[in-house]
Amino acid sequence: MFGLTAEDWAWMLSAAERGEAPGADWGLLQQNSDMVARVQRASDEELVRAREVLAGLRGFYGLYVLHGLLLPDTPAQAALRQRIDGLGVFPLLDHVIPISPSPMQSAEALTLCLEPFYENLYETLMEQLAEDPAIFRLPGDERGVVGFGEAWLGAVRNLPGPG
Repeated sequence: MFGLTAEDWAWMLSAAERGEAPGADWGLLQQNSDMVARVQRASDEELVRAREVLAGLRGFYGLYVLHGLLLPDTPAQAALRQRIDGLGVFPLLDHVIPISPSPMQSAEALTLCLEPFYENLYETLMEQLAEDPAIFRLPGDERGVVGFGEAWLGAVRNLPGPG
């Protein structure tokens, strides 16, 4: 990220932990961490793609989180969660994708999605989705999205009431 390799990061962070000067050029990090400059350097096509990546990652994040809110599970959703867990990127998604973003959080998230890492993550999850796109089809229920929605509403209705 920011044009630095994993080895660069490890070396610089370990030097900082020892109280030593980083010994590396932090200029590239400073240059790339300036959100305004990063957006100003981006082309229209890059900004449109970053918006597409952000919207797509929001969808994947939403599916992951809604699983904990009684969303009926399907093999396709389980495969997406497994891919996210296997890559160990849920904490990143949880950080980048706020539930109710402020304008500043939206701008920060869009800027992050200009980074190739997030575009590659989005593409990886899209490939997983392409392998099994039936994310809203319960096995054995031929009603498709309708059956899925009814199962979800049924689960919510059957929640115990207060007290």
